[in-house]
Amino acid sequence: MSETKFNHYELKPFIIDAINKLGFYEPTEIQERLIPTILKGESAIGQSQTGTGKTHAYVLPIMDKLDSSRNEVQAVIAAPTRELANQIYHEVLKIAEHAPQGEQITARCYIGGTDKQRTIEKLKTQPQIVIGTPGRINDLVKENALFVHTANMLVIDEADLMLDMGFIEDIDQFASRMPEKLQMLVFQRQSLKN
Repeated sequence: MSETKFNHYELKPFIIDAINKLGFYEPTEIQERLIPTILKGESAIGQSQTGTGKTHAYVLPIMDKLDSSRNEVQAVIAAPTRELANQIYHEVLKIAEHAPQGEQITARCYIGGTDKQRTIEKLKTQPQIVIGTPGRINDLVKENALFVHTANMLVIDEADLMLDMGFIEDIDQFASRMPEKLQMLVFQRQSLKN
């Protein structure tokens, strides 16, 4: 395993392996600021433009904090669009595929425009990481198919867009079923105005 500047975070070896294979050698500014905070279990608010490594700033420490022996929801990542939810999901999978045998990480993406009934049937086994749009996550929680009460981390990505699109009520509804001692990570796109 080669040395990268990510090694000083003392992330699980499979995460460092994934980082190396993805070609990341140095944390971006937002990763440098947020990874240690998230690893300590503290809530955080981040602001950055697209392409600054924001997704990995929260995905890497979340995956490090997961307990692979708990087959229940541990983290919920809400994104305002299907495209962003899918993008985050695929980034999680790129890292999860490096998890050692017996320590697999399960992640699922729940977005509108997919067969809800089929999704509910597949939820007999809860994923450890839930990624999706607020409306679909809330639907699944209200159907008593997705159990977010076991989660200890909630990410709200592009919160400014969530507000503009009217998703705050959905987030509020499913977040109200989560534990009081919830680590919240809220991100917004940086304004390009001077």
